[in-house]
Amino acid sequence: MSIEDEIPDLVTGEEANLNETLRSLDAKIIPIPPAQLKEYEETLATRLSNLPTRKVPITIITGYLGSGKSTLLDLITKTGGRRIAVILNEFGDTAAIEKSLTIADSETSYEEWLDLGNGCLCCTVKDTGVTAIENLIEKSKDKIDYILLETSGLADPAPIARMFWLDEAISSNVYIDGVITVLDAGNIEKCLEDYGGHWHKEQGYEVTNDRDDGVTTAQLQVALADVVLLNKCDTVGSSDDLERVREKIREINGLAPIHETTFGKVHLDNILDIHAFESSVKLENDDPKINNHAVYHDERISTITLSFNVIPQEKFHIVEEFIQMMLWDPPKTNHTEQHSHSHSDATSHEETACTNSTEREIEVHRTKGLIQTDKSIQVIQGVREAYEFTEVPQTEVEGCKLVFIGKWLRYEFVKSQFETFTGLHLN
Repeated sequence: MSIEDEIPDLVTGEEANLNETLRSLDAKIIPIPPAQLKEYEETLATRLSNLPTRKVPITIITGYLGSGKSTLLDLITKTGGRRIAVILNEFGDTAAIEKSLTIADSETSYEEWLDLGNGCLCCTVKDTGVTAIENLIEKSKDKIDYILLETSGLADPAPIARMFWLDEAISSNVYIDGVITVLDAGNIEKCLEDYGGHWHKEQGYEVTNDRDDGVTTAQLQVALADVVLLNKCDTVGSSDDLERVREKIREINGLAPIHETTFGKVHLDNILDIHAFESSVKLENDDPKINNHAVYHDERISTITLSFNVIPQEKFHIVEEFIQMMLWDPPKTNHTEQHSHSHSDATSHEETACTNSTEREIEVHRTKGLIQTDKSIQVIQGVREAYEFTEVPQTEVEGCKLVFIGKWLRYEFVKSQFETFTGLHLN
């Protein structure tokens, strides 16, 4: 028997648990030779160094100005029973601006200043943002249980989410728990059509007024949501109006659960500790009637689901290559636009309908799915062009599902691309 076999498993409970373990050992005192004792100490030190460090979850809260984000944050910090760091990430005019940080629990709070650099977190490089918050946690040990990061009302949450979505092999004391999008039920339909405002480009710091592809910031905020809070429902005129709003949200994001709220009042279990980026991916909201046959037929940004049977292991790489094509080298789809123009002369007036066909390049903003082969089960998570497969031991889902949320996703077109590329048939 090696000396490592003689070492009991480390106990992670309180001192009473350790004492109980010690009492279970043989009471006889056996002298240990110095060399053996040294080996014992080295093995114990190795086990201690390999213990996982505690990671602090980060929830990103996004939504248009006036949607109720600040009210929600106030509610969480007062009733959550957690020591929460709230980072306000509002857009500033200067290139470098300090961000207010409040660490609060239900009874006390104090404020510090956290310099994230570049003035806008969604425009910073990955190392800058993550390192700044990691350093904050190190300086505030035993003071922070949870981090809430409120984005600017005009920010695209994808770069922020991707920044904190770190590979498990990378040593970090933070992890992203989920993206919560807060919507003003009475105004969200207007916001979804609002092409003005600022657009934070990932590659630089330029801010433009419009996007040439007709996708609005509000649509992106809904598309990236893991949970949608439909706030201020009391301001909506009728139940039919509210249902119309819900359908438009589901058309964009068919996966995120929608919670209707007033004054941001929501059960915290619905928005905190949801582990949206872990391998236990949930696909129960992917109703084909919603995702693949949209009620309002807005192709600018929507959700589609590809369902197919269990595949042979040797086919897995072909499915992954299809996903890579969708994310990195997406095909172009023809988008038909109809408009009319009129012609008048002295004797008549004629109006003619015209149809233009325009090529649009698919852009996937969020990917989720489960690929089941005859030898393994793999869960995929993706944000924009980044994705990751994680093997899981078992699942309640039988078969395979791929869910894409993005722009210009026509189900029949993507279905044809998938079947041609992989040689597999969708259900």
